[in-house]
Amino acid sequence: MRFRRTISQDELRRAQTEEQREQYATTYQASRGGHFPAPTRPVPGERKDRERR
Repeated sequence: MRFRRTISQDELRRAQTEEQREQYATTYQASRGGHFPAPTRPVPGERKDRERR
């Protein structure tokens, strides 16, 4: 029996759920020199959780 050398990216994507793909999503940022986790974006209409001083 012989093992494969690599697993294709398509096969890895099919094995993940949509939640897992969102959790590990990255974006390319040239200023930082590579792929990094996507910044969190505010949801329109949602209140901000701010602490009172």
